[in-house]
Amino acid sequence: MTATTTAPAERQVRRAAFALPGPYRAVLRQHRTALWTLFGLIVLGAAALAADRLWMGHAADVFAATDCVIAKTTPGCGDTVRGYLDAELQFGRNLDYAGMAMLGLPVLVGAFVAGPIVARDLESGTYKWAWTQSVTPARWLAARLAVVAALVVSGVVLFTAVQRWAWTTGPEIEYGRAPWYERAMYGSLGTVGIGYALLGLAVGALTGLLVRRTLLAMAAAAAVTLSAVVLLPLVRSHLWATETATWARTHIAATPDFGLQVEHGMLTADGKRLPESLCWSPDPEACYTEHQVTGWYSDFHPSSHFWPLQLVETGILLVLAAAVTYAAFRILRRRVA
Repeated sequence: MTATTTAPAERQVRRAAFALPGPYRAVLRQHRTALWTLFGLIVLGAAALAADRLWMGHAADVFAATDCVIAKTTPGCGDTVRGYLDAELQFGRNLDYAGMAMLGLPVLVGAFVAGPIVARDLESGTYKWAWTQSVTPARWLAARLAVVAALVVSGVVLFTAVQRWAWTTGPEIEYGRAPWYERAMYGSLGTVGIGYALLGLAVGALTGLLVRRTLLAMAAAAAVTLSAVVLLPLVRSHLWATETATWARTHIAATPDFGLQVEHGMLTADGKRLPESLCWSPDPEACYTEHQVTGWYSDFHPSSHFWPLQLVETGILLVLAAAVTYAAFRILRRRVA
């Protein structure tokens, strides 16, 4: 009799041990539709990209099993080659689309947090009820940020892992895939996606507290986050020391594919650097002789700099996100003091 009566109590204790604290459960209940929609869209995108990668691998295997070649198409292979090339082209485009979606995610997160998560409660006054239920204003805001951060970071990690797997293991395509330093690829192949998402989260919280009007807060947060996504990558190439390659003037002036090129120009006999545009004239040879040009140089980031650049930029983004979050809590404290 004792065993049967204590078993339900033990199960309740175990469930309580794993249950989320009250404020976090309240956020999930109150915004469950929007939260799970946002997370579901990320997961759906990752699943679609994974399916596309598997299908492209299958298409490559099927094409390799035929006697058709792309370089010199034999009679009767025209449709087969064209179909395979179309599949390659679409696969490359889908990788680009996925990268662009990752660039837009922080803007969506910022607007979502600023409006539905923070400003709406302040605008409607429902925050007053929460603050009377033994929940401090700081804990009220922390619960909102923690729940959104957990879902967004989980989704970004999943999406980034799938994108990197598809980009690195996909079959070689005739059209070529976007290089690692291209903005959309760079933002979806490493850790900076997490940094930008958390920065968008922090900006959204601060904007929602400052504006306190749902639609206006969403617009302002989206504008600020978009500015960060556009402007911060402009200093990306300066976050890590570049490498330099030089070669003789008799070689072609175009820089080989070293990676992310930062600077390119001419070298003189005494080692002075000159811009390549200086000799953009009808008679470049005369210009080379006049300025004693002996070769070319290129400052660049090779592919081995991918992770150093990623980690430095991610660190900067996390510091900015922490500073903005701190400002949000300071403003909240002042307003309720």
